[in-house]
Amino acid sequence: MRVYTFSTRNRGLGLLAGLLLLGAGAAFLVVGVALLAGLAVVGGVLGLGIMGYRMLRGQPAAPLPRSPSSAGLDPALEVFADPRAIDASGDARTGDGPNDDPRRIGPT
Repeated sequence: MRVYTFSTRNRGLGLLAGLLLLGAGAAFLVVGVALLAGLAVVGGVLGLGIMGYRMLRGQPAAPLPRSPSSAGLDPALEVFADPRAIDASGDARTGDGPNDDPRRIGPT
């Protein structure tokens, strides 16, 4: 496996190169954060502009669209399944009681 190193005979030059790389990374970070903040500001200004335009025109806020299929739903017509009861008479296949299985683990 190849290993790449950066070495100089001058310690000051190596320190300067390291600081230059850290500065470039910090600059990219600052530019990225500034772009995200600018995007948030532009979105806010655009939203406020649209709201102001609608208010000046007298148009009400746009209602959320309703699904045409939900208009005829009636909660009173909802169907629920009956709760299942445990049959205490035993297993329907063998006719044994609940704990009379011969394969049961434990003392008999």
